[in-house]
Amino acid sequence: MDAAREHLLADGVIPRHLERQVRPQVLQSWKRSLRSGAQLANPALTFKGEHHARAALRLAADPVLSRLAEQLAGLEAGILLADHEATLVHRWMPDRSVVPMFDRINANAGFDNSEESIGTNGCGSVIETGVSIQVSGPEHLADALRPFTCVGVPVHHPITRRLEAVVTLSCRATSGNPLLTPLMTSTAQEVESRLLAQATTSERQLLDAYLVAIGSRRAPTAAIGQDIFIAGPKVTDLLEGVDRALLWEHVRGVALGSVSDLGALGQLTEGRFRIVRCQPVDRDGTVIGALVEFEVARAEREPRGLDVGPLPRPTVSLPGQSPAVVTAIAHATRLAARGVPMLIDGEPGVGKFALARAVLAAAQVADDDVVVIDAAEGWTDGTPPFVSRLRAALAGEPGALLLRHLEQLSSESAAAAASLLETDDAAAPAPRIVATLTTTAAARDDDAGFALRRLVDTVGVGRVTVPPLRDRQEDIGPTAAALLDKHRGERPLRFSSAALRCLMRAPWPGNLRQLEATIRGVVSTCIGPEIGADALPVELQGSSRRRELTAIEELELGAILTALRQHDGNKVAAAQAIGISRSTLYRKLQAYRLDPDTQYF
Repeated sequence: MDAAREHLLADGVIPRHLERQVRPQVLQSWKRSLRSGAQLANPALTFKGEHHARAALRLAADPVLSRLAEQLAGLEAGILLADHEATLVHRWMPDRSVVPMFDRINANAGFDNSEESIGTNGCGSVIETGVSIQVSGPEHLADALRPFTCVGVPVHHPITRRLEAVVTLSCRATSGNPLLTPLMTSTAQEVESRLLAQATTSERQLLDAYLVAIGSRRAPTAAIGQDIFIAGPKVTDLLEGVDRALLWEHVRGVALGSVSDLGALGQLTEGRFRIVRCQPVDRDGTVIGALVEFEVARAEREPRGLDVGPLPRPTVSLPGQSPAVVTAIAHATRLAARGVPMLIDGEPGVGKFALARAVLAAAQVADDDVVVIDAAEGWTDGTPPFVSRLRAALAGEPGALLLRHLEQLSSESAAAAASLLETDDAAAPAPRIVATLTTTAAARDDDAGFALRRLVDTVGVGRVTVPPLRDRQEDIGPTAAALLDKHRGERPLRFSSAALRCLMRAPWPGNLRQLEATIRGVVSTCIGPEIGADALPVELQGSSRRRELTAIEELELGAILTALRQHDGNKVAAAQAIGISRSTLYRKLQAYRLDPDTQYF
């Protein structure tokens, strides 16, 4: 055993005649540990951080493991409880004589016992394989663990069957015994029974609904709630890589009717599947979860019949899969493919410039052939730079012109630009023209307004409007997740369900730009792998105070907020617009626990 271990550590391989001396389960763990870069020279476990959120696990395990510890008194053993990430949650030391032995390697709450951290052991190796293991003395790769025999067994959630924890009995290396494994297995089963007893009524109801559903449906099905996910191996594999909190927010929106597109998660799933049915499960009038049926995507088939040429598919950087965004992208793509002058308008920060660049790329216009001219840039030597740059660009015969912020042009600049483009339009070949216009500015009836309308008519033969983020709530979750992935670097960050709910219910007057700035700020200040609602700006945390609403209530509240936005927060005008009194408007807002003066306007 020692010779095989030394060969592996020195050469990275074990001679064939020595491999037979190592149990296959242990040998595979050795190889995994080396591949993961385990720090085998560490004299002790490294601190990872205590998990105060594991209170339910500790509550279920404490009576069982305390009783086991009493039975093991005098046997020079200790019991360790770790969560599903191999972080130690608690320890039980019935024999105080071995406490220094455990303290020497930091075997205590908050310390990392994974294979990646310290190699083969009775906790991390169970998490890697999902099955029980007994590791004795020299079977540990790290010298710090050689004095121990460790027997580790998995604890699974009784409803979801996902790995919840690992219970490990650790004793002196000379005290190992095959009978310890069945003892610890029965202990783990007792902990699982207590976890089941602690399960909420909602969890049990969702489990019952799932069991009935899988008995009558052939399609891949899962039961999904805010803190619960029940599915078989096929669906679990299908949803690999999909953020569970984001999945629940989408499913909840579909179940309540506030999200109409069942397939709007395609951006995160790369088209692997789509949701074809979502049946809400409610308790006392509140949606606690949903039964979700999935359809696995099939490989694309070659088109048959008349070949009309491939449809242009933009590599769009504009996040979102809502019907409004998909329609805008498709329309812009068709216009760009045909070379039609195009105006993309919308509120600030909705992604107009990103969409323009994407559709030009889809139309096979190289970046070097695109000349970008921004009307928001300052003047130089008394000359409006937009006009001078436009004139110079047209003389250079570019492949495309991308004109930004037309609303910033003066009357003279807008008129001059329109004249240049109208004259150039007669030339061949004329460049592709894509322009952007921010639409929140008040319409102007002066000379500048008339000149701008002339320019807009010139460049806007085709017109595309990008909808604001507040009108496509189903895009906020996937977009936030994509932006988090963009800015998190190597940190394994994720949003909690509560944080996602705050983001999805906020109005986002600054649209994508504001959302991205918010996420960048949160990433720079958050601590730990999960971003909770309390890590968000205070003004966003207020968005989580809304209670769970029915589909009708969602529609009513949406109409009220839309009216308030359209009338700049004027409640009298908003109430008149939707046909209710001002006092009724206030009463409804209070019922929804909203203060629009401080949270929305």
